[in-house]
Amino acid sequence: MKRLTLPEDKAREIAESLWYRHIDNTVIAVVQDYETKDVLMVAYMNKEAVVKTLTTGLAHFWSTTRKKLWMKGETSGNVQEVLEFRIDCDRDSVLLIVKPRGPACHLGYRSCFDNVKISPA
Repeated sequence: MKRLTLPEDKAREIAESLWYRHIDNTVIAVVQDYETKDVLMVAYMNKEAVVKTLTTGLAHFWSTTRKKLWMKGETSGNVQEVLEFRIDCDRDSVLLIVKPRGPACHLGYRSCFDNVKISPA
């Protein structure tokens, strides 16, 4: 599959069409592996992160704690190539279908949801 890249004007149009949370001007971003369909992580995106993601084809997010834009893998090298960008029906959350280049979790797990699993006995 080919990495998604859009012209900046189209990316800005999409970013402007989303409903951002009033508390921090972000939408929830769910990241899913294109091959396994596993959810890898959940993060937040502001308008700038949406535009960067759509124009570069690499996942960018807004850190609500550090109050800054970051590209997934900018220090670890574990980038996420975006193959699809889906918007939910309320336009207040997005789903990124990605090809991961290494673990998604900062603790080294393939998914942020691999560390703790609770299942029936």
